[in-house]
Amino acid sequence: MKTSIKFIYISDQYRTAWKTYVKGTEGHAANDDRGWPEFSKDFKEEFQYSVEAEAYAIRKYTRPTNWYLIDKMDENEYLFNTSSFHYPKVKYEYTDNLPSFSDMMMKRAIEMRDMGKEIDVFYSGGIDSVAILLALNEVCPNDQLRIIMGAYPDPVNECPYIWTHIVKFLPNIVMDKGDLFGQAKIDTNLFTTGCEADQLFGADGYTQITMHAQRDPSPDWGLGYHIDTSKPGNLSDPENREWNDGRREDKVRHLLLNCSFRFLRNLHVDKMDVNNYQPFFLHPMFEKYGINLHLDGKMVYYTPSHLDYHKEQYKKAKMMIRDFIYEKTKNKDYAYGAPKTITSNLVQKQVMSPLPDDYTVLAITEDGTIVTKDNIMEFMGTECLTI
Repeated sequence: MKTSIKFIYISDQYRTAWKTYVKGTEGHAANDDRGWPEFSKDFKEEFQYSVEAEAYAIRKYTRPTNWYLIDKMDENEYLFNTSSFHYPKVKYEYTDNLPSFSDMMMKRAIEMRDMGKEIDVFYSGGIDSVAILLALNEVCPNDQLRIIMGAYPDPVNECPYIWTHIVKFLPNIVMDKGDLFGQAKIDTNLFTTGCEADQLFGADGYTQITMHAQRDPSPDWGLGYHIDTSKPGNLSDPENREWNDGRREDKVRHLLLNCSFRFLRNLHVDKMDVNNYQPFFLHPMFEKYGINLHLDGKMVYYTPSHLDYHKEQYKKAKMMIRDFIYEKTKNKDYAYGAPKTITSNLVQKQVMSPLPDDYTVLAITEDGTIVTKDNIMEFMGTECLTI
């Protein structure tokens, strides 16, 4: 029996390469000398079915189809062999006697401090990254923190308190080189972001989809929504609460483990230490907190958008994070008034180019090997697939 190759990250570039590979020599001269295998008709049909099934599921979870899915419970399979070994399985059930959210923040910060490595902190200036930085700064020595500034081109005004009290005293990288996704020293440092807070604490999906998505129960669509760019999205409106409650468990189950990898798309290493991937909220105690909120009927759903229609809604969301920021800063205006922060395209040159994505990282295996254009042919065997 052949040994499977499993992935913790899969790019759309890698998926596209597989589509080309499976198509093979169709339309090429008979003496094509690339040495690619000829796949059977049955294999090609099954491959195409798997591609389309995953794309449908991704759209249903309100994510763009260049994403991928990992079932963190390791029960549902999609096109590629994936691994969730780096995160404990958490049952979807109520947990009694959890610590306060503030205590969780400090416990997580201490846990990361005690790993004994420099910590690369992605800082966008939004409430999630502000809360993380407040917690880490309280318990870590200054030489343990290194700030990657997603808040560009104006990192000061996103949250002036954090800039004047913390960031300007720490090593920091302003994104004037257009390589946000390549700044984490993932081979030696811990890397943390706040991305999972959206998944765990009420976001209805990916901004570019949900900001104009309209709830639509019609079976003709089958997704529960459709896109209408003429008006703001209404998925998180109170009348759609039952729908959001009903999809929350599956959505988190399939999206939680792939949120932060978009910040590792342009790494400049051959291998990463998977244990260095430490998104702050990717932790069982925060997941249990989110499950309790959901089961108690206290989840505040919101659309993570910069549109005026969604701004007031967001100010009522993630109140435990806002309370933590107020507890640490006594800055009421920021804690309870900060809108959703949308990272500027200027932080990554590939986003600004009309060319197709050209990132260094095509995939990452469970042992941390980076799949690139140079070694991709080592990862084009059927042991990489579920079919």
